[in-house]
Amino acid sequence: MVGLILAAGKGSRLSQNGQNEVCKALVEVGGVPLISYSLDNLVRLGVKSAVIVIGSHHQEIIDVLGGSYRGIKLQYAIQAQPIGLVSAILCAKEWVADDLVLQLSDEVFLQPSPAAQLLDAFEKSDFLIGYTTASEEKIRQNFSLDVDENDRLLHCTEKPKEVFNDRKGTGFCLFSKDCYEMLKTAYDAVRNQPNELCDFINFLIESGKTGSAFPIAAEEININTPADLQYARQCVTRRG
Repeated sequence: MVGLILAAGKGSRLSQNGQNEVCKALVEVGGVPLISYSLDNLVRLGVKSAVIVIGSHHQEIIDVLGGSYRGIKLQYAIQAQPIGLVSAILCAKEWVADDLVLQLSDEVFLQPSPAAQLLDAFEKSDFLIGYTTASEEKIRQNFSLDVDENDRLLHCTEKPKEVFNDRKGTGFCLFSKDCYEMLKTAYDAVRNQPNELCDFINFLIESGKTGSAFPIAAEEININTPADLQYARQCVTRRG
């Protein structure tokens, strides 16, 4: 299993004045760089190799993390042009020849679910999407998961206008090797399709792949603004 962390964002919304870029992956939360939380999730899953997709702040991230993290060998892929999440995922295709654990570099999970339960659920599916329960407002800002009575994925919607349950999708996903190979074949670089994570998930569902929704944590904090960062710091400090 290979880890993939997307860290190519410019972080412009995180700056105080909205003008200057911030290396979001390296902002401090609980005394460590934000990206450490994503890396620690990979450690819990027993991942030994990971690719970090980096962009305009690539050298800063490389200088801080180096070639390894808590026993995980790190490789770096540069996304020269940030044109969508799927494009970023495919930047790592040179190093991905196994099942894939996808992570965003700006998510903090509070009270994450046990790794053994997560891996057991993945064994029964072609891919797995982590979710947390959230308000309709939060789901509308992210993406929704439509599932059947067995938590099998039927569809997902980016920034939905209508919300039918309390499941908010996250950037924590597991994909079988076959699913990743399908993406390589299906991606249209000219039209940049599929473009976002929901596009990829829906493509897999329509192609007959079995996906499951899994409760990844009690709460997920997606850090985009100074207010998000402040809240994450408060929560991490409070929980020790």
